[in-house]
Amino acid sequence: MQDKFVHTPHGRIHLHVAGGGPPLVLLHSNGGSAFEWEHALPLLAKDFSVFAWDMPGHGDSDPSGGHCSVETYADAVSCVMDALGLQRAHVLGSSIGGAICIAFGARHPDRTACLLPVETPVRSPEEWKSGWFATEKMFGSVTQTEEQVRPRFRKVSPEFLARWNIDRAKAGVRSMIDVMWALRDFDVLATAARITAPTLLIYGDRGPTLARSPDLLTRIAGAEFTKVPDAGHFPMIDDPEAFVDAVRRFAQP
Repeated sequence: MQDKFVHTPHGRIHLHVAGGGPPLVLLHSNGGSAFEWEHALPLLAKDFSVFAWDMPGHGDSDPSGGHCSVETYADAVSCVMDALGLQRAHVLGSSIGGAICIAFGARHPDRTACLLPVETPVRSPEEWKSGWFATEKMFGSVTQTEEQVRPRFRKVSPEFLARWNIDRAKAGVRSMIDVMWALRDFDVLATAARITAPTLLIYGDRGPTLARSPDLLTRIAGAEFTKVPDAGHFPMIDDPEAFVDAVRRFAQP
């Protein structure tokens, strides 16, 4: 794995790059970084040229410089691909990364080989409003304890917790809350209905977004669906082997 920086209209973007083969772009979750793919990336790199970004305002990428919508992040992915010399790519994203993945497919169909949204949130405006205080509690402070993090993962080591909190600190509270506003304002179902690329929706069978997966599945023509057993909101971390197997079966030519 190599570190790489590219310059885009959205600032300098940091990536982890590895492998060889068809290009695969990885988009992490809110408060995370390219390190979210630390265990899945070496497995994916056996079959793909993998590019895992730090989204603007996260990791070692430049600050976003103001509010970014999900559509803005999707266009930033296209700019990163320009800087990397990639015409088309498979695009895989987790949580907010999944929403960006869907927006990318709708806005840049000619650049989309396939889409693999992971644990993508679907909530009505009323659900966003009623649950907003809980959202602010989750992202309104940088450091989380093992007790707070443990229910979301199969296991939490001291090293994992340190990495988790370093990434949240790099993003900062304002950036993380702004990302949640981007998700709240994004009409994921209407956007999904415009997708024409082959799409595989991936969920953990204990994930918090699974219950709304039928809403998303029925909006995307021909979309497929899979669950990673005994996994939560981060199946690529809970079970990287099973996760990568699902990706490989769908995205390999």
